Amino acid sequence: MLFDQMGIHGWQAIEPVVLAALASDLSVLFVGDIGGNKTEGAERIARALLGQDIEFRAYEVPTLNFDDLVGFVNPKTLAKGALQFVPTPLSIWNADAVLLDEINRANPFIQSKLHELVRKRTLLGMPTNLKMVFSAVNPPETYNTGYMDLALASRFVCVQVPNVSAMDEIQIEHILSGNGIGRGGHDLRGMLARASAFEPSGIEAMRITSLCKKIMSDLGNSGIVFNARQLKMMVSLVTSGLALQWASGLDVFTNPDSIASYIGAVIPEINGIARTRVDASVVRGTIRTIVTGFQLADPMTMARNLPELIEIEPSDVLAWAGAVDRSIESERQPQLLRDVLRRLPILQGKGVIEHDLSRTLMEKAAARFATLTLIEEGTPVLEIPGRIHNIIENLKGEVS
Repeated sequence: MLFDQMGIHGWQAIEPVVLAALASDLSVLFVGDIGGNKTEGAERIARALLGQDIEFRAYEVPTLNFDDLVGFVNPKTLAKGALQFVPTPLSIWNADAVLLDEINRANPFIQSKLHELVRKRTLLGMPTNLKMVFSAVNPPETYNTGYMDLALASRFVCVQVPNVSAMDEIQIEHILSGNGIGRGGHDLRGMLARASAFEPSGIEAMRITSLCKKIMSDLGNSGIVFNARQLKMMVSLVTSGLALQWASGLDVFTNPDSIASYIGAVIPEINGIARTRVDASVVRGTIRTIVTGFQLADPMTMARNLPELIEIEPSDVLAWAGAVDRSIESERQPQLLRDVLRRLPILQGKGVIEHDLSRTLMEKAAARFATLTLIEEGTPVLEIPGRIHNIIENLKGEVS
């Protein structure tokens, strides 16, 4: 699909999570077999999204010396009490993107420095030019290469790179022949730029947060060690998936498989890179079940109009609120918006919806009502602020 136009074939299943990670400004960890195109794939992705002329570095971490990363200390500035480095062709300072290969085999000193690079794109507290950080490991169970420390592993979005044996004949033919390079026509740089400008609605943000909190709660007894950073990463990836769907028009970014992959990508214990007794298949099944339940209740699939929606007492409150939110945006009848403003306090009083959610929807309905009234009246521009205040106050009196 999207990566085919870069000449990366057979990666369709992991495209959404890779792009969501990069849109979230998170570091990506490719987990896959030797010769699985991890290094070349990282470089092609970086050049496609940042520009063909970028500085890309690939480091073999097991043999990496600290001087390789920083260059050499500048004695002139050191004599003045300032720490600066003389960059070399290998140093990190001017690189736009980097791949840290076999990061699980780093010596402890280098690994402590890479923590900072992965987390903040800085080194020794000094800024770099890095915009993308990729790492790569071979599956420890397969290659006996050593497991990763959870503190480092949990800073990545983990992506399972497919083995060629799992690809179909067409994908293999493309790999062998190069057929497909440059085809597809998607402006990936533009797509990410548009996605970065996306702001989810308040209702949508609440649904995403609710989904991630539920997954963390339901997996609480599975042996997985969750932290606040992972929860934030989950929310960020799912939100970026929604942003990419909005920017591209491609539903693949918000289908259940992709959403489940966003969630699973921030759990090192199920990606084969950390030593654990967690049953990965059970955890993935739990995630998929929860995600599917949320998807089935997604407001986009609910074929109800506003009068029908406000008369029901929903079991999935956030899905219902999302549908009401979208219906308000397109409603053209002021009376129906009055009905919404009368109904929401009733549902709140019954404990069906929370105060903050009710207030958010009421503000949305009142704003839409004011907009329709201004359009109908043809209010002069200079009088709009005062007229909006009067409309809102009158509306409060009507529905109270």
